[in-house]
Amino acid sequence: MFTNINNLFLRVPIRYFGYLSLLLWGAATLFLLRPDSYGLDEGAAKALLLVWSMADQVATSAVTFNMPDLRALLFLPVAFLWTGKVFAAKVFTALTVALAIWLFYLWSRRTAGAESALVASGLLIISPLVLEQIDALSPGIYLLPAFALGAWLNTEYRTNPRPGGGWFFSQLLVSAVSASLHPIGLAYPLALLWSWHKEPLDRKQQQYFFIGVSFVCLFALFVTGGWSELEWFQNPIKALSIALLGSSLGNEATTLSWVAGGAMLAGLILVISKQFHNLWSSFTGRTLLVGVMLGVFAGDSAWGFIALSLMLYLGVPLLLRPAQPITGGGPVRQRGIALLLIVILSTVFMRMDKAHYEVQQSGLLSEEDRLIHSLVREVEGTRKVAEASKDRGASVYFRIASQWPSRTMIACKCDTLPLPPPARDPAAQLTMLRSITHLLFNPRQAKNLGLARNLSVLGGDTVETIALQSGGALLHFKGVLAPANLTPTK
Repeated sequence: MFTNINNLFLRVPIRYFGYLSLLLWGAATLFLLRPDSYGLDEGAAKALLLVWSMADQVATSAVTFNMPDLRALLFLPVAFLWTGKVFAAKVFTALTVALAIWLFYLWSRRTAGAESALVASGLLIISPLVLEQIDALSPGIYLLPAFALGAWLNTEYRTNPRPGGGWFFSQLLVSAVSASLHPIGLAYPLALLWSWHKEPLDRKQQQYFFIGVSFVCLFALFVTGGWSELEWFQNPIKALSIALLGSSLGNEATTLSWVAGGAMLAGLILVISKQFHNLWSSFTGRTLLVGVMLGVFAGDSAWGFIALSLMLYLGVPLLLRPAQPITGGGPVRQRGIALLLIVILSTVFMRMDKAHYEVQQSGLLSEEDRLIHSLVREVEGTRKVAEASKDRGASVYFRIASQWPSRTMIACKCDTLPLPPPARDPAAQLTMLRSITHLLFNPRQAKNLGLARNLSVLGGDTVETIALQSGGALLHFKGVLAPANLTPTK
């Protein structure tokens, strides 16, 4: 019986075991993600609100949040099929990550061997940063699929070049999407232009790519207004420590995180210096290298994710390929350091994945999400009081001004607007806020100091503080009536 089972497994192509592993990973990942609407990236929330509005054909204040990045195009299918479901977007994102891991595995198997490709893909797919990026629908989690898909499209086009065909416009679309997500996304169009500069098939097609790629990237950045949600010059060591240990709710920098981030930075520099020739000679490796160089000016979790991918896919081959082969001694003697690091990384990654799940189960939120949740409790409490009142026809009006308008609107299901600019005096500021019932912002941030100064002068008869937390303040404006041409929120 066991012989028949072994023969059956031997007849199954090995790639199907890889598909099964990705399927099991996807199923496990869905249980580790947050089922609620907290923890989202602001840009992703903005894109979701826009496509939900299109799917339901309902005009909302989300159109005032400026144009989102081209994640909106990726969310269109799930928006029309499951309108209002954040978790559907997370499922779609997990599928795109599985596709990217598979494509990167094939590339690494061709360039470094099956053993290195399997180890690097396995470590990346269980890293805590993958879970966090999927949970937040962060731009970094879409950059890796864009790089992998773009490299495959480049190979397919060069195999069967047809100017103006589907492969050509697919590369333009991937260039526009990746460029709109993050500065790291410029790595793919730059790598594509470099490849056509050094290895053109002919002069005419080279001009097509130069003009087409440059135009779509500039147009995408112009339409979306650049990377408006991005905070520049963050601490790259913190991002690398998050790639190894995961992020903390309070965003505090501990001694362990500094040590871990410093070790990761040293490893990243070592891998790039050792593998620079292999990185630059490969289209995929060149894309990763340029992405890491561009993203260091932001130093956020998206950069940490791309840096981790580069370290694993280019660093693991260094561990599994010793300079001088050792004869005898078994696998422990030949692969001792590599096995030790793999066991340590796997243990740390799975422990952080467990911690991510425990945080999700306990309902703990980040500082900003705790403030948004305070608003949600305030709104729900007011609505329950109105429903329990004798006048059941009464309705409740809410209009929120928030520093995080997209995330606030999804969590609160209220009419939400961005923060107004600071006015010249408190009276003019109050005029700007005449239809606002609640205001949500962080008064400690430099960009909000003018607004905080004007609001602090207003008396308690006009504005009251409902919540003052480490993540910001929640204010309520008294005596605000619903405009006559608006339907109050029920």
